[in-house]
Amino acid sequence: MKKTRYPRLSAVFLIVLMAMMILGGCSGGNRDVSATKEIKFGILPLIHALPIFAAQEQGFFTAAGLKVELISFNSAMEKDVAMSARQLAGYFGDIMTPMVLRSNDVPVKMVATVFNTTASRRMFALLAAPNRQTESLRQLAKEGIAIGSNTIVEYLAVKMLEKQGISSQQTRLIEAKNIPIRLQMLMEGQAPAAALPEPLVTFAESKGARILVDDAGMGISDTVLVFTDDFLKQHPEQVRAFLKAVGKGADYLNNHPEEARVIANKHCRIPEGLAKTLALPSYPALSLPNRSQLADIYGWLRKKGIISRDMAITEMVANGFLP
Repeated sequence: MKKTRYPRLSAVFLIVLMAMMILGGCSGGNRDVSATKEIKFGILPLIHALPIFAAQEQGFFTAAGLKVELISFNSAMEKDVAMSARQLAGYFGDIMTPMVLRSNDVPVKMVATVFNTTASRRMFALLAAPNRQTESLRQLAKEGIAIGSNTIVEYLAVKMLEKQGISSQQTRLIEAKNIPIRLQMLMEGQAPAAALPEPLVTFAESKGARILVDDAGMGISDTVLVFTDDFLKQHPEQVRAFLKAVGKGADYLNNHPEEARVIANKHCRIPEGLAKTLALPSYPALSLPNRSQLADIYGWLRKKGIISRDMAITEMVANGFLP
């Protein structure tokens, strides 16, 4: 796969992580939150995280006797650095990052999948720029697709292209980790195509971009709940109660669509113009991460050299916490 301005995730991640940990260490105070039962939980303003916001809004955490502080981050990198510096007990994110963190000696485990695609519901898509209305996916892949390299976005883009018979060798990737910048590149025609998550897919389509392929029904886009090993060991009942409350949050969203929209507009990055019309998904019951999905992503990370050692599923996933 041809690449444009393509840094190695592991090197960049470790440099940033070391800097943040040094700065944190100089600021004083114990930042390891595992010693307290309070759950400092990192979260991103995404509609896939809505059951967590609903659990907080509807008082399900409080009713379970939990003290939960949801800490919002503007980017996954900021969240991952905070988790690595032991400023968080857990976090919401994609299925790939916990593997990378674990391989870099950050002791975390996935405890549940909170969302995935269905046959009728996409999470990511590849889109053609508004000024590229006639070219085929194969042609646009050859010219360039804006993504975030060595991330779940690249993995998903590769899988979506492979499903259409387009190999990595036939694809040029354009580096654009920052999602707002990637969207801007697409809409201004600076990139022939781009990979974007919802609700930006719907927003871009409404402004003239063309969906080329999406991940609906592929079952490869898990978002997961993650906790540190220390917190899992020291506070297992709090983790179980947390997951049960999130499950109640999912049920509430499914049964109260109007209230769900209010919560989404309050906490998530819903583009202007979609606040009243964006179709919110149905939220499934929490489950363990899919083993075949884990194995496929792990193999991809090993092949790319992002993970350099053997890892067992039991290193990645903690069983026994689902309600």
